[in-house]
Amino acid sequence: IAILKKGLQAAGVLPGGKWSNDTGALYVRGLPADTTNCDLYEIFSPFGAIPSGGCWAMTAEDGTCKGIAFINFITDADAQNAIATLHGTMMPDGSTLSVQPKGPSKPKPEGKGEGKGKW
Repeated sequence: IAILKKGLQAAGVLPGGKWSNDTGALYVRGLPADTTNCDLYEIFSPFGAIPSGGCWAMTAEDGTCKGIAFINFITDADAQNAIATLHGTMMPDGSTLSVQPKGPSKPKPEGKGEGKGKW
């Protein structure tokens, strides 16, 4: 199945395609260490369509979740509904889940490495 999924993604035939903008993107923090991409999909997909690969739990070298994740909804309205419902949810350890719009991506620094080895 992995080969089929990669082929469909590479062909661009799956709805949502590549993450091309930040509309509908969420930043989630306060997640437990055992959170997986599949867990995120199961929690967030009832709010609306999420493209293939649209849930990312950021992981440490040992594979545990760092407590943050990104979710990419196809529509902003679905993302806003997820925020309204899930932001501030009390976690089993007493902490609260934070679900917010991702915000614009930070620009990559320019000029890094330029000029090296040139005369």
